[in-house]
Amino acid sequence: MSVLARPRPVVEISLLRQSLGALAETRVHCDHCRRTPLVGERVYMYAAAAGERLVCELCRHLRRESPQRSELVHSAENEGAVRVRRA
Repeated sequence: MSVLARPRPVVEISLLRQSLGALAETRVHCDHCRRTPLVGERVYMYAAAAGERLVCELCRHLRRESPQRSELVHSAENEGAVRVRRA
């Protein structure tokens, strides 16, 4: 039996789902489509009552006002995640 074909214990699946959920909560995402921006993609920051709203390149046309600033997405070298850095 292949390692990929073996049945997974319920505890293993539960732990995997919890860890993926925790990673997803800390990830930067677009306020419109909830997509994680790709490395090298430009994102746009808009003013909001509770701080700033991040909007990806694909959803920018949904906003009528001009963005406060735009930033380029870089990869986090050691964290294995995507994060936004000021350009």
